[in-house]
Amino acid sequence: MIQQISGNDSRRWRAFWPAGALGLLLALALVTATVLPVYAQGPPSTPYGLSGTVSTVTPPALVPAGTLVQAFLDGVLNDQDTTDAQGRYSVEVVGPGTTVTFKVAGVLAHESTPWQSGLIDNSFDLTIDALPTTTYGLTMAVSPAGTGNATDMTNAAPYAAGVQVSIKAVPATGYRFVNWTAPAGGFTNASSAATSFTMPNQDVTVTANFELGGPEYTLIMAASPIMGGTAHDVTGTSPYEQGEVVSIQAVTASDYQFAGWAAPAGTFASTTSPATTFTMPGQDVIVTATFQLIPTTSGCFIATAAYGSPAAAQIDVLREFRDGVLLESAAGSGLIDLYYRLSPPIADFISGNSFLRTLVRELLVDPVVWAVGAAGHIWRN
Repeated sequence: MIQQISGNDSRRWRAFWPAGALGLLLALALVTATVLPVYAQGPPSTPYGLSGTVSTVTPPALVPAGTLVQAFLDGVLNDQDTTDAQGRYSVEVVGPGTTVTFKVAGVLAHESTPWQSGLIDNSFDLTIDALPTTTYGLTMAVSPAGTGNATDMTNAAPYAAGVQVSIKAVPATGYRFVNWTAPAGGFTNASSAATSFTMPNQDVTVTANFELGGPEYTLIMAASPIMGGTAHDVTGTSPYEQGEVVSIQAVTASDYQFAGWAAPAGTFASTTSPATTFTMPGQDVIVTATFQLIPTTSGCFIATAAYGSPAAAQIDVLREFRDGVLLESAAGSGLIDLYYRLSPPIADFISGNSFLRTLVRELLVDPVVWAVGAAGHIWRN
């Protein structure tokens, strides 16, 4: 009989455990806010979508099909499109940033707009005084022949003088990219396989130069935590040879800050700068941009309200559980997110009432601290 009861108790415990664990996580999310900075109030920023018609003032008409429309975010080329038969364009501007401006066939449009994450504007019409009367041809070439390929990614030639053209070089097997050359015009970065070229006031040939190279290795970009931001291979021509220098950049999400770069091999020009370079090792490698929530001093959250101090010893236990368990899972992070959406007014109310502070501390916070500490031998391992 004793054995049967023990078996029933075991089955009941196994059935109770998921619900109990969830309840513990919910309770813990409500009391660990004071040891956490504010969690991002939404996902990483999403592109700003804009579309509409493009027309000229002189003559007053829609631009012809195939006219190049380029969107710039804070002066840097971000996206581009060519108009259709109805003079319409469509771009997605990836941020974050401040101001979106436009050029049509190299001519600055009259319209600009603040960048807004996730907004879609299907009636953002553009106007320019007039289209340029003279355009020039762009020819892409490779040297030596057969060592790779060079591509006009904008693909809207001929171009007016001053137009920024996106170009990309891809080496053939056994070769590596060296640089770009041209008799006129200018490159944003002549040593980068993916860059932009500013058209001169003449027809021009742009040449991608390659040379024999050794084995190549894959570069993978990652972000930790994934909701903290994104990591980008700006050079964009992986795989790379050992010793090749790659431009990389980290972009933070709302309420996060960049914390540093990490990789199991290879070297960084700077591990603390969001925009830096990485020197490839002789192996495939994952480069990780790490982010952290921005600390805040605003508000009075429930745990601090209950204990009367963010330095209470009990909070150290919760902090350890938070770092080792909750923030390592999407579910735990989501529970903490929910807390930050709901708790500030509750905490403010508790902090002003000594009876409620005692009640919350003794009936909620202390039992959770005890439960987390008692189970420490399980979750620490």
